[in-house]
Amino acid sequence: MAAAAGLEFQRAQSLLSTDREASIGILHSIVKRDVQENDEEAVQVKEQSILELGSLLAKTGQAEELGGLLKYVRPFLNSISKAKAARLVRSLLDLFLDMEAATGQEVELCLECIEWAKLEKRTFLRQALEVR
Repeated sequence: MAAAAGLEFQRAQSLLSTDREASIGILHSIVKRDVQENDEEAVQVKEQSILELGSLLAKTGQAEELGGLLKYVRPFLNSISKAKAARLVRSLLDLFLDMEAATGQEVELCLECIEWAKLEKRTFLRQALEVR
């Protein structure tokens, strides 16, 4: 499974310059897949796909989808190390906050992420998010 996801990720990257919508679709399918915690390669591909999808959504101005992605990946974040999860959350939130499209949801999304970090007892992530 990891090899197939890896090939799909490479295909999505090759489509970035020519067909962004197809690339977004492929990355969505990778992100939606469940991966085994002990399958390091599949976990790594999913992490890369999440970051790449977030970046693409930010570039195309899809703020709603980016906010939804941040909420959707939370169960996956519980299965990876706290440091990796914190990096993903901070990266996605930074992409969301740096977007030109002011949706009025920036503060709300930050507060939701802070609350999630509190519930998951991720103190360092909570502190980093509170600064934002």
